Amino acid sequence: MLRFLYPWWLLALLVIPLYLYYEQVFKRHRRRRLPFSNLAVLRQVSGRDRLWRWLLPIMRALLMLCLIIALSRPQWGTNIRDLDNKGVDIVIALDVSGSMLALDFKPQNRLIAAKQVAADFIRKRPNDRFGLVTFGSYALTVSPLTFDHNALLTRLNEVEINLDASATAIGMGLAKAVARLQNSSAKSKLIILITDGVNNTGEIDPISAAEMAKALDIRIYTIGVGSNEPVDFPDYDPFLGNRYKKVLIELDMETLDQIAAITGTGKAALATDTGQLDEVMSHIDRLEKTDFKINLRYRWKEQFMLFLWIAATLIALDLLLRLWWQPMFPSAN
Repeated sequence: MLRFLYPWWLLALLVIPLYLYYEQVFKRHRRRRLPFSNLAVLRQVSGRDRLWRWLLPIMRALLMLCLIIALSRPQWGTNIRDLDNKGVDIVIALDVSGSMLALDFKPQNRLIAAKQVAADFIRKRPNDRFGLVTFGSYALTVSPLTFDHNALLTRLNEVEINLDASATAIGMGLAKAVARLQNSSAKSKLIILITDGVNNTGEIDPISAAEMAKALDIRIYTIGVGSNEPVDFPDYDPFLGNRYKKVLIELDMETLDQIAAITGTGKAALATDTGQLDEVMSHIDRLEKTDFKINLRYRWKEQFMLFLWIAATLIALDLLLRLWWQPMFPSAN
């Protein structure tokens, strides 16, 4: 955004057309005549005189323009957005155990599909803080709560299956997510739990973690991905390479329902393909609204020096032309 600190100086721009009128109309009738006996020289002088008669006034008009604009103090403002945010703090707890390699979300496996939908969800909510926790045999904080969604999306994209995780610690993943939210002062705090398995390891069971969340007024949305049917699962053979075999991966929807009920979010959602998973996340987006007010302010940067440098260049050019041209042709003034 551009503004002028002293805009009344711009009224002086009216002087410029008056100056040009004086140079090109009024002063023209008062030009001195020089005697020339050689017609060729007269034509040469006449042509150069016409060039001078236009060049010098235009340069001086530009000089006045630059000086007037500099005096008006032009400033360029950078938009700064302040958020009075009464938003939502959200932690996504994502299962990265080996079973997430199952290919019932073809052409992607379960983890890639979940990451893509989670990324879309984050992009839809630019005014909320997000955190990311992953869990397999153990839980890990990938990102604390942050408004830096670009950094968060980068970390999310880097999440990979933990091939050494043969177990699923849902309770530990939930407890880690609760810890990320326990000091939050947001209007709403919630966890989105995405898993495809059964809790079979960890010091904290999922129900106890859900009770912890309830005590801190944290809601948990639970999403089961996949189905309780045999699905294609990659199996590496050192001689035959990658192959796929049918594997039955148990999904404990009953426990996910209990977790959701404890924190008051209804029943767990089941997503057996990318479209269903996207619809579940969109449903959460509609339920959890963010209230915020945007205050705009500007950081102003002075720009008058640019015009002063241009004016100084024009003054120097004017002097050079006068020193070179006027001694040769006295009529040029």
